[in-house]
Amino acid sequence: MNQSEKLLDENTFAKLIELITQKTGIIPRDSHKSGIRNYVEKRLKELEEVSNSKQISPETFLSLIEVNPIEMALLINSSTVNETYFFREEAQFEVLEQKVLPELKAKTPITIPITPIRIWSAACSTGEEIYSILLLAESLGIKTECTASDINTMVLEKCNNGVYKKNAIRSVDGAKYHKLLEPYKTEAGEFQLTEKLCSSINTRHINLSDLTDFPKNQNIIFIRNVFIYFSNEMKKQILTKIAEESLAPGGYLFVSMNEVAVLDSLMIPKCLEQIVDGKVFYFHKKVDK
Repeated sequence: MNQSEKLLDENTFAKLIELITQKTGIIPRDSHKSGIRNYVEKRLKELEEVSNSKQISPETFLSLIEVNPIEMALLINSSTVNETYFFREEAQFEVLEQKVLPELKAKTPITIPITPIRIWSAACSTGEEIYSILLLAESLGIKTECTASDINTMVLEKCNNGVYKKNAIRSVDGAKYHKLLEPYKTEAGEFQLTEKLCSSINTRHINLSDLTDFPKNQNIIFIRNVFIYFSNEMKKQILTKIAEESLAPGGYLFVSMNEVAVLDSLMIPKCLEQIVDGKVFYFHKKVDK
């Protein structure tokens, strides 16, 4: 065990976790804390090598994080969970294909045929979600204006690059739509999205817990596998902000089907109505009459 590991006591580590929650609203699960601990120990070694010093303690590192935005960003990057893949939760994409996108397209004024449908993937991770929605919309001849946001700066870079390995798809979930990825498949079986496709995504660094600078007037918002990491109060605040200020009247909000249990009915803003379509549930913003 090296010096850094010895010094990273539970009290200091608890303070680091508390700082992450304070800055992001994220409450890391026990299963994710080991990754954060590994990052901190690795970063301590790196800083010691750069400074040619063996005197950088976790306490000093904690003080550094609090005053250095770059170190804070790196710590936050280490605390987020970025597991995702193309066309995840296929049943939701079936609802998009068969109901939501055609309905929104039909409402587009005939006199303005190029009016885009605005779509926001909040907590987009490495981008598979927003590209899945974009490819599906394009296959239906629908023009979109897509925004992808995340608190993790590293995953936003990957989203911008549009290069994905084989494990970006699953053999079963999403398989119905894998044909939309075929034009971008390389000889190695990976995926390289075109520059034109990548440039059509507007990526933004957004901390959802800040409750500021959210995209406005969005017709479709995906915010999936996020609420499980927030407190009940933060869930309610984010949902309210999104529903009242980001989602356009008549718009649709999708959360992960795994998150049904963590969204108490009291958290749901009154402007949203829950729709159950087979095994899929999502929200529709009411239109004032």
